[in-house]
Amino acid sequence: MEKDYYLYVRGRKVKVSEEIYKVYWREREHEKYLEQVDRKNHLLFFSQLDHDGHFVDNVADESVDVAKIAETQMMIEALRDAISKLNDEERDIIERLYFNDETLRSVAKLKSITHPALIKRRNKILEKLKRFIEEF
Repeated sequence: MEKDYYLYVRGRKVKVSEEIYKVYWREREHEKYLEQVDRKNHLLFFSQLDHDGHFVDNVADESVDVAKIAETQMMIEALRDAISKLNDEERDIIERLYFNDETLRSVAKLKSITHPALIKRRNKILEKLKRFIEEF
């Protein structure tokens, strides 16, 4: 019998994969641990200052949208998973274009293909990534 995993996003119960569930809770536990270390070391943060520059106890930062952070984390995990499914050549093109900020022309030259051919290949890879993410 397979277990269902859920997270709450914007007050709604959302079914997620076991992997996403575990990543989310691992990150939450890691954050708690870091906060404990910070408290143990008596660190003070600018976010704890009031408007007069005094530290305030128990300041709630209402600008932080926890649901949005969880949603973003899940999207990042889905993207990582999708990129890992690409072959080496496809992954190299995506990494160069989107993570290394290389231009289409420079990557096309490096791969010894024309600029339009690289655009066509990039678009096919992006469609493939989209399908992988939708399956996630």
